[in-house]
Amino acid sequence: MLNDADRMRSGEMDSELINRVDKLIGEFMEMVNALTDDRHLQRGIARSQLPCSTVAILDRDNLSILGQFRMSDRIASYYYRPDISLSPQRAANSAQWEFGFSDAFIIQIPAGLMEKSSADRHDALQKVASEHIDSEFLRFESMLSLMRTRPIFGNAPEPMGSRTLLLLLPSDNALRGNEEAIVKASESNDLPAIEAEDIRDGRSAVRDLWQSISYAAVIIADLTGADAGVMYGLGIAHTLGKETVLIHPQGSKYLTDIPRTHRIEYEQSDAGRAKLEADLTSMLKAMMAPVVND
Repeated sequence: MLNDADRMRSGEMDSELINRVDKLIGEFMEMVNALTDDRHLQRGIARSQLPCSTVAILDRDNLSILGQFRMSDRIASYYYRPDISLSPQRAANSAQWEFGFSDAFIIQIPAGLMEKSSADRHDALQKVASEHIDSEFLRFESMLSLMRTRPIFGNAPEPMGSRTLLLLLPSDNALRGNEEAIVKASESNDLPAIEAEDIRDGRSAVRDLWQSISYAAVIIADLTGADAGVMYGLGIAHTLGKETVLIHPQGSKYLTDIPRTHRIEYEQSDAGRAKLEADLTSMLKAMMAPVVND
């Protein structure tokens, strides 16, 4: 369980902060267990109730808990990273390629709850516990082939800890002036970049696009011209909760109300595209940097 005190400990968080994190996790697990019993569910449907190794990362906005079922050699690692804010997708990527978790579960608790008393944070923490159980139950349902959604292009492939970028670019060559800057920014970060299939090529292309989005770590969407294929792929990426970077011309109003997306506005000139390359290079470096390694 997440609050198993017998695991070997590691990391670089100071002992006082570790104790506060452990106290919060202990309260969280009490709620998970109580809610599981109230809903007449079998304990263990939520993987947090099983023997597991964990990584706790306290960042600027959240306490992110990465867990992996493990019967032996269990560890609990603690890291304090106030200079970053982990999105769920980045946490999932790091769980696999940084910590070696092949089937991780991710729990994110608002960091502000660390400063509140048990009574004051009870309702907010219980909401996180309820959402965790809901997510784990839906996962259990999908494993039993009881999925509530059945995409026309097949079930989503098993996610991987990929460091690949998927490029959603306009099909019209006249609108692809940013392609070189995007590719150079990807190469500067040693990140493989793959251009998405054009959905207008037929049903197999849609399936290929679906799989590429599922595997990719980050989706870069050039919204120049509001290409239908780009918008279609971006909708799938947002439904899957993928990290996305939206590139749009200066003065445009594309998708400005979508939360948790990265955006770069560019000027259509040589200087503007040089700045786009520099901005995207810096953004990808920050997004793909290891969470705990220097």
